[in-house]
Formats: sequence, C-alpha cells, structure tokens
Amino acid sequence: MIPAIPKESCVEALRTMLVIRRLEEACIVAAHEGKVPGHFHVYTGQEATGVGVISNLEKSDYVYSTHRNHGHLIAKGADPKKVLAEIMTKATGYSGGKGGTLHGCAPDLNFPLSSGIVGGILPISVGTAYSQKHRGLPNVTAVMFGEGALEEGAAYEALNLASLWKLPILFVCENNTSEVERIPGGTQYHAPNLCVTEVTDLAKALNLTIRVVDGIDLGAVWTVASEARARAVSGEGATFIEVRTETWPGGQWPTLATGITDIRHAWNDEIPKGYEHLAAWYRRKDPVLSVARELMVTGMIDRQALEKLDSEVQEEMSEVVKFANDSPFPSVEAALTNVWPQ
Repeated sequence: MIPAIPKESCVEALRTMLVIRRLEEACIVAAHEGKVPGHFHVYTGQEATGVGVISNLEKSDYVYSTHRNHGHLIAKGADPKKVLAEIMTKATGYSGGKGGTLHGCAPDLNFPLSSGIVGGILPISVGTAYSQKHRGLPNVTAVMFGEGALEEGAAYEALNLASLWKLPILFVCENNTSEVERIPGGTQYHAPNLCVTEVTDLAKALNLTIRVVDGIDLGAVWTVASEARARAVSGEGATFIEVRTETWPGGQWPTLATGITDIRHAWNDEIPKGYEHLAAWYRRKDPVLSVARELMVTGMIDRQALEKLDSEVQEEMSEVVKFANDSPFPSVEAALTNVWPQ
C-alpha cells in the first residue's frame, strides 16, 4: 500500500508516473504520424514498477534496461525532451539519434545502455555489479527485464554468477504476461516457451532470494526494492524480484492504440468512449489511476491538486513534443562518429 512510501515522496512518485504515461502517449501519437521508425515498445501499465524500484536507488547506483526502456529512463531522472528526441532519432537525443527507442541510455545518470537483444542486458549488468563489489563500493545495480529473457541461456549464466558471488544486484523481472495461462512449450504470442509455470522457479533453483509483488501496488514494489537494495549493500547478495503486471491491451506493436489518460477517471469511474471493452483496465489495472485513487483515499492529495499536477505534466509534455519535433536529424557526417575507435 502507498503508506509504505515516505509521505513527501508519494506525490513526486505519482508525478513521475504521469510523466512516463504522457511520454508514452506522445510516442504513440508520433508513431502514428510516421515519426518513430521501426519497432518500439511502450511502458504503459508498468509505471509503478519502474518508479517503485528506481526511486529507491542512489544517483551513483546503476540501471540497465531492455527494449521497453522509456519509463526506466524517466524514473532514473532522464530529460524527457532528450528521451523523446532519441526515440524519434533526432540529433538532440541522448545518443544523437543513433540509439533510437530500443537502446535508450543516459550515461551521465549511470544508465549506460539498454539492449534490444532479449536477455542480452543481464550479463552486462552482472559485470557492473561485480565491479562494484570488487571495488568495495556501497552501490547496487538494478537490471530491468521481461520474463521472456529467461528463455535465453545468457540469463542463467548471469543469475548463477550473481548468486555464487553474492553480487549487489537487483534482478527485476517485469512479468507482463502474468495473466496468461502458462502452457509449457506453448508458442502463442505472449506465452513464453518456458517449461515452468512460475518464473521464480528458475531463480529458486539458483539459490537466489526471491520476492513476488503486484505491479499495481506502488507501495509494495517500493518496499520490496528498498529491502533488496539494503540486502545488496550489506553483502547479502542479489535478489530476484518478479513484478506481476498486466499489459495495456492496446500496447502491442504494430497495432498500438491508446486513449489519452484522463486523470478524472481516478474518481468518476467513467470509461473513455470507444474503450468500453477495456473497462477492467481503467477500473482495476491501470497503475496511474490506482495510485491516484490511493493518494486521495489517504488524504495525501485532493482532486483539485491532482488535476493541477496532471495539467502541469501535460504542459511539460507539450514542450517535450515541440522540442523533439523541432530538433534536427543527425548530419550525414555524424554517421561515422563514435562507432569505431580511431
């Protein structure tokens, strides 16, 4: 529940979640306008995970991500203007437009890279955690990945080494297929080819500390991440956290669609016109609306303040979109810079 988070941090956490949501909505609009090239993945519906975990980290801690990285970047403090510009492959993005959406990064924030290769980021993050332990640093590495990464051999090697060497790392498995019945060997989309019915069985076999948490519950995610970080810096080793979320029904490329979130739905129980078939999402599964409701129930914010907060975020996002749209594409000459040592 929300009260697990210090009171002064609650509204700021919701604000960050709103920035992530509005950025992803802007990303989908830009894609429909032909401004986002190729394949991309939005973080809609998983905001409480990224914010709940990363808000527990120190600035000097590291974060690594996968192809669904936009929300993780914002939660780590990245500039939304540079994030969206990079998604749109503009020169003002964090990688000068070369990384695009699948390889988001913010090196100055200890967010070195994301990997579009499923499972590819786990060994890299373990290397960073090994370095932190070897140098005696009071820091941790958090690696965010989907349950599909556990189909890859590299994941097992990474988990095994982290367990053997008691590395200061948080393995955050964002299981956004938790509502899908797992049939071993199943090949349908969003039902991974794993021979287990619980993804934590894999971590358990490697003697990792395991935690399972509801991805709608920001307070629960925050508490589990706080405890995991404390364990890591005290030398007790890695924690495997399975956060069970549910994919936004309109969030799968290439048929992306979104209703622009109306914060008033946190209290008026209305469903956007045309989205009646997704009523369960708005009423029970949307983490942004869920956290907003909890903050109102606990008296941490009222409707007027909530609308003001959202209005401020939407104003900020208008500036973000303008910045990204107005930014130039990289020059032809820039194509050969920073790609090979001279």
